[in-house]
Amino acid sequence: MIQIPAARAALSAVSWRAAASLALGACLFAAGWAANGWRLVGQIEQLETAQARQREGQATALAAASEAARAEEQRRTAEQRGIANAAAKERDQARADARAAGAVAEQLRVRVGQLAAAARAAGNSGAAGGSAAAGDPLDVLTDVLSRADARAGDLAEYADRARIAGQACERAYRSLVSD
Repeated sequence: MIQIPAARAALSAVSWRAAASLALGACLFAAGWAANGWRLVGQIEQLETAQARQREGQATALAAASEAARAEEQRRTAEQRGIANAAAKERDQARADARAAGAVAEQLRVRVGQLAAAARAAGNSGAAGGSAAAGDPLDVLTDVLSRADARAGDLAEYADRARIAGQACERAYRSLVSD
């Protein structure tokens, strides 16, 4: 039985060394784990900072792009408004010109009527015959010319409106496409 204490002593010496080695290994592993964790925390913080800067840069770029788009939209709207105002002025001027031309045409119709009446009076010195004339050619001519002039005025007014609208449309298109 003497051998048992020696075996115990040998076993306890081995287990103490093994326990010490195991404890030292565990401490080294824990220290390495903690150091690696600190290093990874630092990397994560750096990545988060870089990502925050990137997001800030993107937000700044987005705000600048949005502001530029808003400014361009306002510029185009102002240009379109200017084109519409210019077209309205042209349309008003064309209407005023058409009214003036209509007034002159009406004066001419009245004058033609007066001349036709004077020509009839000069030609009717005698008494009327047995039947009335089917129609005085001068009256027919006056009526046809009056109607043709009125229709020409209507067509000119329509053509002026169409021309002004077409030119305004072209200017609006060019202002949107050329920029």
